[in-house]
Amino acid sequence: MMLFDRLFGRGATPKSFDGKAEAKAESSLGTRPVFNRVGPGQALSTPRRYDRLADEGYRQNVVAFRAINLVARAVASVPIQLFRGDMELTEHPLLTLIRRPNPRLRGENFLYNLAGYYLIAGNAYALSVGPEQGAPKELWLLRPDTMAVIEGADGLPAGFEQRVGGKKQRFAAESVLHMKTFNPLSDWYGMAPLEAAAMAVDAHNDGSRWNLALIQNGGTPSGVLYQENADVALTDEQFSHLKAQVEDRHTGPVNAGRPLLLEGGLKWQDMGMSPKDMDWTSAKNISAREIALAFGVPPQMLGVPDAQTYSNYAEARQSLWEDTVIPLLHDILNELTHWLGPRFGDGLTFKADLDEVPALEAKRAQKFNRINSADFLTKDEKRAALGWGAADKKDENA
Repeated sequence: MMLFDRLFGRGATPKSFDGKAEAKAESSLGTRPVFNRVGPGQALSTPRRYDRLADEGYRQNVVAFRAINLVARAVASVPIQLFRGDMELTEHPLLTLIRRPNPRLRGENFLYNLAGYYLIAGNAYALSVGPEQGAPKELWLLRPDTMAVIEGADGLPAGFEQRVGGKKQRFAAESVLHMKTFNPLSDWYGMAPLEAAAMAVDAHNDGSRWNLALIQNGGTPSGVLYQENADVALTDEQFSHLKAQVEDRHTGPVNAGRPLLLEGGLKWQDMGMSPKDMDWTSAKNISAREIALAFGVPPQMLGVPDAQTYSNYAEARQSLWEDTVIPLLHDILNELTHWLGPRFGDGLTFKADLDEVPALEAKRAQKFNRINSADFLTKDEKRAALGWGAADKKDENA
């Protein structure tokens, strides 16, 4: 079943409950899908089904796979700095924790996986482990499809519940970081970018499946053998023999291009459309561009033909960082700051060291040249505009 059909055509609809927190937590996990047929013009709100998004949208679609990994790896590649006010801290327990959240993951992999969950599911969960009061010792990521928000009466989460292998475990609200995208239909869960790209994902996947089936069928569209002005129809034995002959000698990649020899008044009539008739390549490229659009990735960075929106690859790469990677990275660091910072002390803030990003080198050079050539600025004003401190007096006198 296709992703769009699962989500919008035959999607699982939420079950009605009596309003208790326990029941709401269980309902949000989706215990059993209910299938409905929906005709054109009807709208259906979509439940959160991480497994379907991850399977057809990530595991089976190379464009979405590449887009998600491109953004997530870029986010994880930026060095993270810790500040108290304006002073950078090079050694601190919180910095140590974020660099090695748990024995299994380094900090880069932690951020990579966190961003991946966020982009696939629209939700990402992290659990702090340690004493009830004070700084946590470890941070663990929780798979989004195992998590449910326990709704509180004041509009804030009363806690979180995880269900794995039939077992349930509850966590206090302050122990879990829940990052979510904007969702106009839910106050508790985010909306995955893959939901917006569901039709494009299905069109792209079906195009690949159709192409594979065509190759396995000898590169020939489906057709029909028929008799024109025949006095006697084929017997069952003749029909079975002819069918077996066509399947053995004229299907599959090995038999591609082999001529079909017909006798006994038989003729061949194409019943399918060729790739050229369907404009198959153009349709796949359009779907690929729409998938890239959902993740904020310039299509030319994913190798989509005829998608040269920017004059060169460097401009496309810079756009990816400025429009997608940096905003997402700032969101993640702000969430981590507000979640972990107060537990380690006051005034702590995570910041990204963007000076180490190669994709922004050209823009940094332009900024430096523009400020350096400003004759109306003093040396200290130029240094301040570039984010540097005042010049050392000893160096000036040297």
